Amino acid sequence: MVLGFKSQFQDKILAGTKIHTVRQDPNNRWRRGNKINFATGVRTKNYKEFKVGTCISTQEVFMTYSHVLEMSVGSNYLFGYPERLEFAQRDGFDTLEDFEAWFYPLIKAAPDGLYKAKLIHWTDYRY
Repeated sequence: MVLGFKSQFQDKILAGTKIHTVRQDPNNRWRRGNKINFATGVRTKNYKEFKVGTCISTQEVFMTYSHVLEMSVGSNYLFGYPERLEFAQRDGFDTLEDFEAWFYPLIKAAPDGLYKAKLIHWTDYRY
C-alpha cells in the first residue's frame, strides 16, 4: 500500500532516523505484514516511490493539548519533555515544537480535542 510523505521526510526515512509515522486509519487498513510503498507526490504528476518496506506493527496514538501536548502510545503515557521529544524525532521532526505545530491543527479539529490515530512501524521499535 502506498504511504505518502512530504519530501522533507524522505531523507530521514532513508537514513533510518524516521522510524514510524502517525496516521488516521478509520478503516483499519494498516496491519502487520502489509507492504509499504514509501512515496512523495502521491496523487500528483510528481509521484516518486523512494523505498519499499513492510508494516512490522501498529500502535494506537492519542494526543490532546491543554497548555502542553499530552500523548500516549497504546497504554504508555509519554509524560516528560524528553519522552515526547524522542517520539517527535523518531517521527522525523527536528524539535518537539515542529511536531506540535504539525499536529496542533489536527488535535484542535478532532472531536473533543482528542486526536486518535495509528502509529505505523516499519522497524522493531515499540513504545
